[in-house]
Amino acid sequence: MILEYVGVTKNGERVTGEFLGSKDELIRSLQKEGIFIVSVRESKRKKKRGKYTIEDFATEVEELSYLVSAGLQIDKAISTMIKNTKKEASVEIWEMVLTQLKEGNQLSVAIKNVLKEKRIPVSDFYINIISVGEEVGNVQQALKDVSKHLQFRLKIKRDTISALGYPIFLVFVSIVAIFFVAYFILPRFSSIFTPKEFKTLPALSKVFIGFGMFIHNNMGMVLSLFFMFIALIVFVFSLEKPRRLILDFIQGLPFLKDIALEFHIANLCSSLGAMLEGGVDIGRALRLAAKITSHRNLKNIVLQTAENVKRGIKISDTWSKYSIIPDDVVSLVAVGESSATLGEVFSKLGEKHLEDFKIKISRAMVFLEPAMIVMLGVFIGLIVVSIMLAVLSLTNVS
Repeated sequence: MILEYVGVTKNGERVTGEFLGSKDELIRSLQKEGIFIVSVRESKRKKKRGKYTIEDFATEVEELSYLVSAGLQIDKAISTMIKNTKKEASVEIWEMVLTQLKEGNQLSVAIKNVLKEKRIPVSDFYINIISVGEEVGNVQQALKDVSKHLQFRLKIKRDTISALGYPIFLVFVSIVAIFFVAYFILPRFSSIFTPKEFKTLPALSKVFIGFGMFIHNNMGMVLSLFFMFIALIVFVFSLEKPRRLILDFIQGLPFLKDIALEFHIANLCSSLGAMLEGGVDIGRALRLAAKITSHRNLKNIVLQTAENVKRGIKISDTWSKYSIIPDDVVSLVAVGESSATLGEVFSKLGEKHLEDFKIKISRAMVFLEPAMIVMLGVFIGLIVVSIMLAVLSLTNVS
């Protein structure tokens, strides 16, 4: 609970402020500072409503890392962050974390318990980084690394959505255009033909005019089936196993294979960089990275690398045997191993391959966007041709 208070100092100066906690805790805290309470009330500031998201978590971990870097104790930093947040769900989450801290739990345990209870889909990967930071006594760096990696993942997400935004818009416009022509235009031409004349029309004209008549007569059913199809796709992607099978199939397509690999290489390198810079040992970092890598072949390679590291085999020696690992990754990892700067090298590789991923997405969109426009043009052109053939056919019959 956030309390707003008004008090006076021993010198008679008026002070105001906010306090996170109970009224008794507020009184004790102010008495230690020599401040006498004049009035106190629960804060009436309205908070934004909405579901707690991974974006909220990323922003708040970043803010928390700044506050801890400024010298605040972790509980004070969380209290300060709660006062400044404008979202109800965020206040609830971090108040629960603060309660668990007061009960004696570590920050990593408190965050894990609260996120699990609230069913917030944040990977254990981030909890492990914070846990290691607590083990080595450097929570500040751990929070910074978690924030850095979260921002990296969100940047990939934003860039991908941005790149796919226009093609998705084109698909939507194409579907709307097709339904408009089929529902409003094609049925008008069907009315000028008698059943006998319709039978004599060219096959192309029959197909398109018949398609228009079907859409016009069954629009309710067509729309229902369309939205059911969309709902089915959303449901399938909400299930782990079907989603994984579909993504594996998509990632195996020749056109998308290299783009998908670039994304996973960027994610892998960034993850390893964040963990190594946060103090995680290389074996543990590889095992954790394998858990968050969804590319099947890459996951197996990382797991094998973790086993080889135990035997004293270098990462670069293992990765050099696999063709899907880019040459620049192998060579720079070898440099990082020899200079003891693996964390920094992996972070730089993550940034580099993120840029390469964006470039490949952009190149793909260069071909996809005209292709969508051409497909829509071809469809409209076929409709025009079918109508012209039907009219000419009617003229011939006359």
